[in-house]
Amino acid sequence: MRRFLFLLVLPLLTVHAGEKKSETTLAVRLHAEGNPKDGETFGTSIDLVSPPQKLYIKKVPVVTEADFVSFFPFPAPNGTLGAYFKLDPNGTNKLEAHTVEARGSLSLAMIAGRVASAMRVDKKITDGVLVIHSGFQPDEILLLQTKFPTIGQEKNFEKQKKKALGEIKDRKRRAEEALPKPTAKPRK
Repeated sequence: MRRFLFLLVLPLLTVHAGEKKSETTLAVRLHAEGNPKDGETFGTSIDLVSPPQKLYIKKVPVVTEADFVSFFPFPAPNGTLGAYFKLDPNGTNKLEAHTVEARGSLSLAMIAGRVASAMRVDKKITDGVLVIHSGFQPDEILLLQTKFPTIGQEKNFEKQKKKALGEIKDRKRRAEEALPKPTAKPRK
């Protein structure tokens, strides 16, 4: 009887194990300035717009969204949004080590694969707070609100997440309504 029960449960376990998460994650990465002599295996060249220059960055990021615990968005002077990110202990250690080793060099914040902000490393950061001064779009902040609580509002995260998901759904619906409706071809 036990074998029979086990055989009935086994297929259910494999179905459950094969499920994939449907959640989308916004990639937010901090890359360190690299050395072109390291080669294309370890780095890549990026053209910055402001200030206009070519920057060689390391491919492996210093900090990623996996290191975030919470965040706080704010308006940036250029019309985009910036954000403070509170890091977990691992992310805090990585950011601190980076700011000690890379003092005087540039770091590059990338959001969803695009260059968002270039920052000069001018001091050691020990508090575990990463600041990305600009480059976020409102839709990206909504995505972040579904993943991370706002700093100081951690107790209200479920409410924040529900509100952000509702806003994303509403924006998607309005965008679909704004699309032109297909028209029937006249018969000959």
